[in-house]
Amino acid sequence: MKSVRVGFTTRFALAIAAALIVLLPAYACSQTREDENANAVLLADGTPIHLVLMDDLQGTKLQPKQTVHFKVRQDLVVGSKVIVRTGTNAIGHIESISKNGLLGKSGRLVLQFDYVESVSGAKILLRGGAGVSGGKGGALTWESALWYGPDASLPVGTVINAYVNQDQKLELP
Repeated sequence: MKSVRVGFTTRFALAIAAALIVLLPAYACSQTREDENANAVLLADGTPIHLVLMDDLQGTKLQPKQTVHFKVRQDLVVGSKVIVRTGTNAIGHIESISKNGLLGKSGRLVLQFDYVESVSGAKILLRGGAGVSGGKGGALTWESALWYGPDASLPVGTVINAYVNQDQKLELP
């Protein structure tokens, strides 16, 4: 029997060919996944979203857990992609409300943000809130001791910032 000597170049070429045969299916799969995720965007935790209050919040008429409506004031853009358009509805709720009281005690109102919808319809969870007091009750005198302090209120059009709660991966159309 005759032995055949295989040179270094031949062995190297065979090793490269074997590696390509093994790795080619994995490479092809990764390329299709990248193409599928071309419309995926990572929205970072703490990204601000500028909102405008759409409900007139008067302290005497409010209840805890009541839904509060906002609209997005400015497009939210990541890279060159619009994530949330101006005018999109956002939802929040009243976290707590304390009524005004005797001796000039001011009322207090605390709002909490819930979510806003992206252009694809996905809910983007929000965090943050706003708190407001009814203002100063004035100097306490014997005449004002029986007066009630001012109610907490927020008028329509109040601009408030909410923030994205946790990193969120979104698929865009």
